[in-house]
Amino acid sequence: MSFKVVSIVLVLLIQWSESASLPEPGTCGVDFSDRIYGGTITKPKAYPWTAILVFRYGPHKDLYWCGGSLISDRYVLTAAHCVDGLNANYALERIRLGEWDLLSEEDCDDVQDCNDPPLDVGVEKIIAHENFTMVTVESDIALIKLNQSVTFTEFISPLCLPIADPVKSLDTDDFTYKAVGWGNTEHENKTIQYGSRYKLHVELHAINSTYCNKMYNNEIIESQLCAGAEEGKDTCQGDSGGSLVNTVDGYSYAYGVVSYGKGCGQEGVPGVYTRVTSFLDWIDEHMEG
Repeated sequence: MSFKVVSIVLVLLIQWSESASLPEPGTCGVDFSDRIYGGTITKPKAYPWTAILVFRYGPHKDLYWCGGSLISDRYVLTAAHCVDGLNANYALERIRLGEWDLLSEEDCDDVQDCNDPPLDVGVEKIIAHENFTMVTVESDIALIKLNQSVTFTEFISPLCLPIADPVKSLDTDDFTYKAVGWGNTEHENKTIQYGSRYKLHVELHAINSTYCNKMYNNEIIESQLCAGAEEGKDTCQGDSGGSLVNTVDGYSYAYGVVSYGKGCGQEGVPGVYTRVTSFLDWIDEHMEG
């Protein structure tokens, strides 16, 4: 029986690889590190799929206001509310990959574990979900096509999508996730440019939809999931578009995209995330080979 399951997984991965150029586990979902709100600073190599969306607003440049996840050599997964309907004064200028410390040209931690310089890549196309609206914040998911292919390294590599049934069909109510980003923290943020100087990560427990709907007046739908609700631990402004990640059999998968919440880090109040498994077909249809 286990052999049949493995065969099915391989067939599904091959089908996706042919249609959408998505990498397989082993190429994707590998965290090369060895050792947010309420979050702690990561090691420089940790979460190598994390991307920063670099915006311009009027005269203000290099604004790190949203995140995303590299899912192939040409595509970044993010939230639609980060990129939909941008006007001339508010533009997405580029995607930054392999970043850790926003204020240093050389990313090294206290033991001199150093990254290669971050990579800035231009944007060829923004593909926001056609059903997304800011009124309901449903279908809050988007793809960004890069204007060039990127080479995978231990500092820049993709996150897996849960496309195979054994991974896709897991009960997410039992998950303990990781969220990663440069968003606002519990400390005072003295600049509009970014929230946190360093890449942060935080552990968030899954919250079932029954409880989450009590907190959000029955607004949570099947294509959304909730996590957090522990005081002082949450995603926050600036983390939008980043992935809610769970590790299965040693590989990291995107199960959620940071969407919205009520404040940050309030006890008993979870954050709301776009459920990635509800949009796998949409992702497949909109990724060009």
